Amino acid sequence: MNFIKKFIGNKSFYHELFVVALPIAIHQLLNAFVNFLDSAMIGRWSLANLGSAEIGTSSIMIANRYFNSAFNIVTMFAVSASIYIAQYMGARHYHKVKQVFGFSFVMVAFFVLILGIFGFVYAEDIIRFFATTENDGAVMVNYGTQYLRIIILTFIPLLFTTPIAFALRASKHTTIPLFATIGSATTNFGLNFLLIYGFNWGIRGAAIATFISRLVELSILLFYYFHYKPEFYGSFKELFSFPLSLAKKVFVYSIPIGLSQIITEGIAIYMFFSYARIDYGNAMYITSVNLSQRIVDMVTAFVGGMGTAASILVGSRLGAGKTEEAVQNAHWQLGYVMIFSLVATIFMIAAIPLVNYIYGFEADTQKLLTQIMVIHALSLPFMFFSVNIIFITRAGGYSRSPLLITNLPYILIKIPLVLFFVFIDRNAFFQATGIHQFMQALGIEDNLIVFIFVIDRLVEVVRAIIGIFVFHFAPWKKSFVSQKEIEEVERIEAQA
Repeated sequence: MNFIKKFIGNKSFYHELFVVALPIAIHQLLNAFVNFLDSAMIGRWSLANLGSAEIGTSSIMIANRYFNSAFNIVTMFAVSASIYIAQYMGARHYHKVKQVFGFSFVMVAFFVLILGIFGFVYAEDIIRFFATTENDGAVMVNYGTQYLRIIILTFIPLLFTTPIAFALRASKHTTIPLFATIGSATTNFGLNFLLIYGFNWGIRGAAIATFISRLVELSILLFYYFHYKPEFYGSFKELFSFPLSLAKKVFVYSIPIGLSQIITEGIAIYMFFSYARIDYGNAMYITSVNLSQRIVDMVTAFVGGMGTAASILVGSRLGAGKTEEAVQNAHWQLGYVMIFSLVATIFMIAAIPLVNYIYGFEADTQKLLTQIMVIHALSLPFMFFSVNIIFITRAGGYSRSPLLITNLPYILIKIPLVLFFVFIDRNAFFQATGIHQFMQALGIEDNLIVFIFVIDRLVEVVRAIIGIFVFHFAPWKKSFVSQKEIEEVERIEAQA
């Protein structure tokens, strides 16, 4: 009983958690819902114009695989800086908050430039890499290339919105990015109807709508930044005259996090490639696996904002020297996450009939999608737990946790098994009586793509086990702020 109480917080904790996390959760839900509607509208347009909902949906999912991977890598550098911002905010070192924000902008701009140019120049090669030119692949290459070349332009506004949004969250201004997202989502939704169906621009129209909506989001954030001047607002000199020692400290901290994200995205691309190669150019497989992830993105909103919550509830306490309070808040956050991960599981399974109805897929696709969504839903508690261990330990300065919790089991378990069954010896699957008996016992379809997806999801259990060891034994209860810096701020405040 005492063990359970350890994970149940008090009212003040939940009040602060919801103030921080709820706007971010709504933000994530809106973004995920817009992406869901994007693909649903394209699916309906594709059914009417290309004779198959799966072709259009797969085309934009392939393009988004590169875009999302590139953006997630860029985001990790803003996340790393935001952890420093949260700790310096906790210590009330506002001049360093400004310097970290300036360096965050530099890091984001560097990676946006590299990944954006690469995606634009090699758009067709990227789509062909996944789709091939067999079966539905040739059509997917055409439409996917159109979509990627336009969607990659959204990196221009995201260059500014990403560091601003994460700095706002780390400094507890979490509602501002939410308002920007509401404006962006509303614009995107309206323009989708106009451009996809009204002008009949289809996939190209969806991409243009997304680009314009990102410009709206940027306008809202820039207005707030220059008009209300948050704590990290500063002149060009205040932001970009950061000492090399601080830049080095933030960058060195960012390396394991950035490297982990690069490995994670590389493995995600590898899995996407593997699913596409099980039956070359089959839009049904690509659609089923990736649409399931779209639904996961939506249900993740139940525990949205936990990364920022960890930065504030754990990181800012550590920055202020309140170690016991930080550890207590970490336990309470994990308790919250586990309760709502069960809610997310139920929600995702309940949503299956609605998803199949909205997209209007063929019967075989609906059957495959249903099984994959159920398997995905059952893995959510393990996934949410391990991810939040990463958030908490990273907020405390242990930046290696993503490498241990995510990359290690992926590299040692997922990659070798998928490599063997998909690329080396597929007959091993068809000849393995034990595997077929296992899948029949689970009541799932006895085919290779479902088996690979089961492997993919079972790795989440391993991640959760590693996460428990990292949480208890890794040296994550650290502050980036020295005692001397804390005393300096206290002296200045006492004199004032």
